[in-house]
Amino acid sequence: MSLPRLDFSTLSYNAAKWSLPGKVLLGCALAGLVLVIGEVSHGGPQRERLHGLEAREQALQQQLTEKTDLAASLELRTRQVRSMEDNLASLLGQLPGESELPAVLEDIARLAAAHGVWVEGITVLDEAPRQLYIEQPMQISASGVYHDLATFVSALGGLPRVVTVQDVALGHQGALLRLNMLAKTYRSTLQNGKARQVLDPGPQFVYEPSSLRDPFTPPALQAPHVPGRPALAPDFTRPRGLLEGMRLDQFEMVGTLSRGAQAFALLRAGARVYRLAVGDYLGPDHGQVTAIQDAAVELVELFPDGQGAWLERPRTLVLNVNS
Repeated sequence: MSLPRLDFSTLSYNAAKWSLPGKVLLGCALAGLVLVIGEVSHGGPQRERLHGLEAREQALQQQLTEKTDLAASLELRTRQVRSMEDNLASLLGQLPGESELPAVLEDIARLAAAHGVWVEGITVLDEAPRQLYIEQPMQISASGVYHDLATFVSALGGLPRVVTVQDVALGHQGALLRLNMLAKTYRSTLQNGKARQVLDPGPQFVYEPSSLRDPFTPPALQAPHVPGRPALAPDFTRPRGLLEGMRLDQFEMVGTLSRGAQAFALLRAGARVYRLAVGDYLGPDHGQVTAIQDAAVELVELFPDGQGAWLERPRTLVLNVNS
C-alpha cells in the first residue's frame, strides 16, 4: 500500500475554498513549521555562540577590573619594592668588605671568658660564596655549665658583627656539658669602597637564667645560678700551682679527710688523687677553695668581663658517690 503524493497545487486550490477559520489555522500551522525549521537550522547555533560571547565578555570585564586595580596600586607597589631594595642595601652595608675573622675569634674568646665558658677549639672551615655575600663557617667546641653555655650562645647573637649559630649539640663531659655548634660570620661581595653602614639592630634576645633550671641536673641538686659579681683583679705575681694548669671538669670529688680541726678535700684527676685545703687554688680561672663539706667543695673563680674589669663566681664540686 503506498501513500498518496502530496499535491501542493491541489491543496492550495482547495484551501482557497476553505472558510476563514480554516485558512487561519492553516496559516498558523505553516508559520509554526517555518519557525521550527528556522530554529533547528539557525537559532540553536546562534544562541550557543551568543552564550559564548557573553561568557567571554564577563571574563574580559573581570580581567579589566583586575588590571585596573593593579594599575591603581602600581605606585604603592613601586614604593614597597624600593623600600625592600633600600633595606637589602642597608643589610648588605652592615657586612664588612673584607674578612674580619681575627676580630671575630677575639670576640668569641672574650665572650667565653666573660661567661665562664672554656673554649676547647675553633676550627675555621672553607668559605662558602653566595650570590650577595660570603659565609665563613667555624666549628666551635666549648664546655661549661648549662646556664653559662646558654648565656654565651645568646651573647654571640649580640655581637656588632653579623654572627649566626646553628647545629647546636649538647652532651655530658664529666661534671660539665660539652657544646658543639656551627657559627657563621659573613662578609659582602661588593667591593665598592663605600663606608660600612651602622644600623640600629633593634631589641636583642638576652638569656636570663635566674628563673630557669638546668635540665641536665636533677632537681634535688639544683643550685641557683649566680651571675658574676665585681671583684678585684687576681694577683698575677703569685706562682701558679700544678692544679691550676688543669680544667675544673677534669676533677671529681671522691671524699674528705680530717686532721684535727682542719678538713681536706680529696679530688681525683685521672689516676691520681689530690688533697686540697681551704685557700688552695684549683683550675685555670684563679679558682680558690672557700669551703669544704662532706658532700661538696666550694670555690670562687675569677674571670674578665671583657670591659677591663673582673668578676667572681662561685663553683661547686659535688661528691661522686660511685667513686
